[in-house]
Amino acid sequence: EKKNPAELAQAMGWNEANTGYLLATLGTYGFVQKEGDGYVNSQEAQKYLVRGTPDYLGGFIHFYSQNEGMVPMDVKKVLTEGPQPMPQMEMAQNLDFAQYGQMLRMSEEGYRQQEILRIVRELPENSTIRRVLDVGCAAGLLGLAVIGDGENRSGVLLDQIPSQIIQSSVDAAGLGERVEIMQGNFLTDDLGGGYDLILAVSVMLFAKGDMASLMKKFFDALNPGGVLLVVSEGIAEDLSGPWDMMTGYLPYFLNGMDLAVRAGEVEAAARAAGFTKIESRTEQLCSG
Repeated sequence: EKKNPAELAQAMGWNEANTGYLLATLGTYGFVQKEGDGYVNSQEAQKYLVRGTPDYLGGFIHFYSQNEGMVPMDVKKVLTEGPQPMPQMEMAQNLDFAQYGQMLRMSEEGYRQQEILRIVRELPENSTIRRVLDVGCAAGLLGLAVIGDGENRSGVLLDQIPSQIIQSSVDAAGLGERVEIMQGNFLTDDLGGGYDLILAVSVMLFAKGDMASLMKKFFDALNPGGVLLVVSEGIAEDLSGPWDMMTGYLPYFLNGMDLAVRAGEVEAAARAAGFTKIESRTEQLCSG
């Protein structure tokens, strides 16, 4: 709603002068637009930065700017001395999703759910999907979006994070009777079977070095004609791109952690595991 600095400051309990400076600066970025003595959201801010809307991206931006995108690092030090033990240990801890909690849920709501729904709905097999497995589901919102997109769908959400985090997502989605939560490690634990669709979103980096074994587990868990949907980076073998994924992985590279999945790596592992119909395509997602 249109607010001038004094009105917004009073409503939020902020300093009036600094509220004016903030709104003016946001206006220079195009996040808000000035109308008379007040401000309103720009069209893009209204679409992407208002929580509860289908395309909300604020939680995703907040999550990645505080975690994946902002690993603390002294670039000069790692260049001159090589990988540093303490930052490497800190980053390894950052990859333990159990500590993320509510931040994970924020990172998956809104636009990211719409992205995965669009991709799944474009699958020729979409109408035949009944049972779904979301491996490394984090807070579970992506898998829940897919399961909730069909009246006859049910599924399993699998991750190592505390099950109560996932359960909160299930409860909020109202899908408790159709969803089972499995707390475990998809690399080592049994996945169950009888799935028409397995979602593997941003998890293949954890299988680097033995990706074919994980692919075989996926293959065995699918029904005949089932689909494995992998969403992963595909960095060029010579590291020449894409620029955004290279930038995101640079802190890990410099600290001795080559986690980046290379272009063609997933397809090769899938063929080795027995998959015969393989489609690969490049998508521009909010994550890169």
